[in-house]
Amino acid sequence: MARFVPVFARFIVCAGLSGLSVALAHASAARQDGAPATPTPPVLPDPIVYSVQTPPPPPSSRAASSSRLPAMGRVQIFENWAVACDNRMSCSAVALLPEETTDPYPILPLIRRDGGPDGAVSISFLTADPLRGKVAFMTDNRRIAELKARQDGLALSGMAALDMIRTMGRGFSFELRQGKSILAQPSLAGLSAALRVIDQQQGRIGLRDALVATGDGDPATVKAVPVPDGAGASQAPAHLAHTGHGPASLTASEEAAARKLALCEGSGSSAYPLELHVLDATHILALLPCDAGAYNVSFVPLVGTGSAGSRSFAVAPFDFVPGDSGDRDAPPIIINARWNARLGILSGFAKGRGLGDCGTSEDYGWDGARFRLREASAMPVCRGAWEWPRIYSAG
Repeated sequence: MARFVPVFARFIVCAGLSGLSVALAHASAARQDGAPATPTPPVLPDPIVYSVQTPPPPPSSRAASSSRLPAMGRVQIFENWAVACDNRMSCSAVALLPEETTDPYPILPLIRRDGGPDGAVSISFLTADPLRGKVAFMTDNRRIAELKARQDGLALSGMAALDMIRTMGRGFSFELRQGKSILAQPSLAGLSAALRVIDQQQGRIGLRDALVATGDGDPATVKAVPVPDGAGASQAPAHLAHTGHGPASLTASEEAAARKLALCEGSGSSAYPLELHVLDATHILALLPCDAGAYNVSFVPLVGTGSAGSRSFAVAPFDFVPGDSGDRDAPPIIINARWNARLGILSGFAKGRGLGDCGTSEDYGWDGARFRLREASAMPVCRGAWEWPRIYSAG
């Protein structure tokens, strides 16, 4: 029986099956006319909130897991903006297509704000196609800035970014123009509320450096960035490089043992080979394709030890179990798994649909004993955002 569960379904099925729970609230269309002048609690419209809960490891890997699991952030949707903060209070907000719109934005606005008293602020405009020359930024038909396009789009940081973000947060319309041509018209609906969430999460309500909820408070009073939690807390795991090349193949008996351990009888995976990668001098990673769909392929990760021809395999241990099999007793799965040998990173990228504008992604580092979560991002709605808010960082 196939064990693969499409990632989009994982956002809407119950938490007991997926490890992801969705708490839905009716979104309000309330707009914010301006930022408060005094330190008052923000009044936000009710968002749609998507929480990523930390599931317990399956029994096969529980003993090797950390006693403390990474705490994941949550993605909130305010009209046409998505916002999230990770465990280190680094926050991001990205524009979404209005629900009645099908054509994607050619230029995607992305706002980032780091946590802590000196939290850097930036705004980027990511381009789907190459862009050259100067671009004018218009809010409510008023030019607020002009930038020269770079290879990867347009960007501002520091006070220039803060000024633009504040102006956008108070505005009703926004355009990017070249001459008389309108390049993009990202919606501002919900942006003010999303920015207030960032101010609130970072403890900037009523401070001079807040994004929208400004006041007279001293930015030096912002709460410090918390120490990362979970097994990856102390530091990002080092890549234990191995100079040799990965094993070319497994013996028939080794592969049979690996497939038996993977509990995988999915269909459509025969077109994808079993992948083998060197983790360090004594461990190899086996990514066994389990099931395949139109744009997602599921892999069961196994770790092998021993000499060639007589290797033994075990379910790969994780501090945060990726994917979902629908069965707590089954090994974990990674969707669209990739191993970056140069960086020592195992990645999963589960698409909610073929466009890749929704889903989940995780990066793991091997520490010699287990895979430890380094970064996670999520986008629970399929509305044109190809850059997703980060919900976890190992620092």
